[in-house]
Amino acid sequence: MAATTRASVSQILRNKDDAGEEDDEPKKKSREDWRKAKELEEARKAGTAPAAVDETGKDINPHIPQYISSAPWYYGTAGPTLKHQRPQEDREAQFTKLDTFYNKGVDTSKVATKFRKGACENCGAMTHKKKDCLDRPRKIGAKYTNAGIAPDEFNQPNLNLSYDGKRDRWNGYDPLEHKAIIEEYQKIEEAKRELRAKKLDEGTLKQGYDDDNAEEDEDKYVDEVDMPGTKVDSKQRITVRNLRIREDTAKYLRNLDPNSAYYDPKTRSMRDNPNPETAE
Repeated sequence: MAATTRASVSQILRNKDDAGEEDDEPKKKSREDWRKAKELEEARKAGTAPAAVDETGKDINPHIPQYISSAPWYYGTAGPTLKHQRPQEDREAQFTKLDTFYNKGVDTSKVATKFRKGACENCGAMTHKKKDCLDRPRKIGAKYTNAGIAPDEFNQPNLNLSYDGKRDRWNGYDPLEHKAIIEEYQKIEEAKRELRAKKLDEGTLKQGYDDDNAEEDEDKYVDEVDMPGTKVDSKQRITVRNLRIREDTAKYLRNLDPNSAYYDPKTRSMRDNPNPETAE
């Protein structure tokens, strides 16, 4: 019986993938090879030599530590690579996309007219049993009456949501639902505008007209403005900003001499007279 050489499990698996190719043992580097490799590494760090390239064509940062850039012996790499540091596709969990969520409501497109075997004995829907039925318990169930068969609920997909997907407040929200709210408010505003125009034509709306409906004008929030430097006139319903007149000169521009009076920009106060010669 011929003597067999002992090999590691990873080596056997590698030979299985590369059938027909002889696996030569890696040659030991000489002192000169180690010196050249060290010089090449220093040149790459200094930028005088091009960086190493992995199997996908990406440059490898020469400043990455060796314990990170060097792949383990059982990984079976043929050249420089960082693939062992990147997420492995075969081990990455595949989560459901954000635009996919559980269906809501019932499917009214197909409603049965007769009781079906295996359906709920109370309402007649196929998607749940009698003990899980949320409809009002009937005196005589749909199994015996064949009347008022409830539509089936949607068959819910098997979702694999991520940590953020489970806690997303807006997941499953349809933006078209907000369109109905906008249309409702537009109809209300249009009706108020027509009523106001009708009162103006009849002469019932005077100049000093002020009631609860007047607050619905475009400037209805003016009375609630409470900002520094803002003056609100509730009678004229206008907002006036107390801005500095452009002709006024700022205090710190009265005297540009750095040895003149000190101006504190935080409190906007000047500690002394910027022009003491003009003082009496």
